[in-house]
Amino acid sequence: MNSITDLSIFVGVVKAGTISGAGRRLGLSPASISKRLARLEEEIGVRLLNRSSRAMSLTEEGKILYHKLLVILDDLEEATSSVSRAGDNAKGTLKVASTVGLGKSRIASLIAEFSRNNPELVVQLYLGDKQIDFIREGFDVAIAIGQPSDSTMIAKRLLKNRCFVCASPEYLEGRSPIRKPSDLKKHECLILDSYGSFRDLWPLCGPNHREMVRVTGSLITDNSETLRNWVLSGYGIAIKSEWDVKNELRTGKLVTLLEGYTVPNMDFYIIYGSRKNLPAKTRNFVKFIEERIHQA
Repeated sequence: MNSITDLSIFVGVVKAGTISGAGRRLGLSPASISKRLARLEEEIGVRLLNRSSRAMSLTEEGKILYHKLLVILDDLEEATSSVSRAGDNAKGTLKVASTVGLGKSRIASLIAEFSRNNPELVVQLYLGDKQIDFIREGFDVAIAIGQPSDSTMIAKRLLKNRCFVCASPEYLEGRSPIRKPSDLKKHECLILDSYGSFRDLWPLCGPNHREMVRVTGSLITDNSETLRNWVLSGYGIAIKSEWDVKNELRTGKLVTLLEGYTVPNMDFYIIYGSRKNLPAKTRNFVKFIEERIHQA
């Protein structure tokens, strides 16, 4: 039978990213950890980690075991710390990742409210527009654009996110008109190079067909907030989310372009581990965000 120690070491190695890193955290030598991992794989009968001199990655079997062990070990820790703890109490640390724009405008205030209602829980919020590596970075929940490629994760649509091609009146003044998608090639386009974005290949859906336009521009960023500032400052044309620029569209600081064409939605999803028995901290947070996101 696999010992709890060997299983805990396996989880520690995945979280640390390397055997040597896990050794420093656990106070064990790399040789000892390697021996225990080999014994665990032999007992289970499958390879859990692909290891080389430079890199380490989980096998599909390793991913399944890792996510199940997170729940089991979390439950064991809670059981030993307080047998009288109510089942719905959230304890420990909750690591949340969010896109920059939505994180600043809505998620940050909701997390503060959630933290106030859960005094025994520490919540860490990380803002960024890059793809999240749940295992390596140790996140419990992510709020991101689009669904994850990892089929072991659960993704629920949190917000519909309509998008528009837009620009400021200052940029458009004196420049050639934009009547059809191909006209974008004559203009300075601001490019968002982040996970879930369209980058420099913009999809535009007309009444009869969909066009893919390869745009160019001298300004590229991986940060949605920077893109917003650029388009408002008149540096070019951008694809922006309705929730992010609706006030500017209403006041005329920005105008939408290419009437009759639409851009596919870039919907926001709340993503977390695919496991039946979620820790209370994750379960409660997901429920809270789903209930409160439209009120923020």
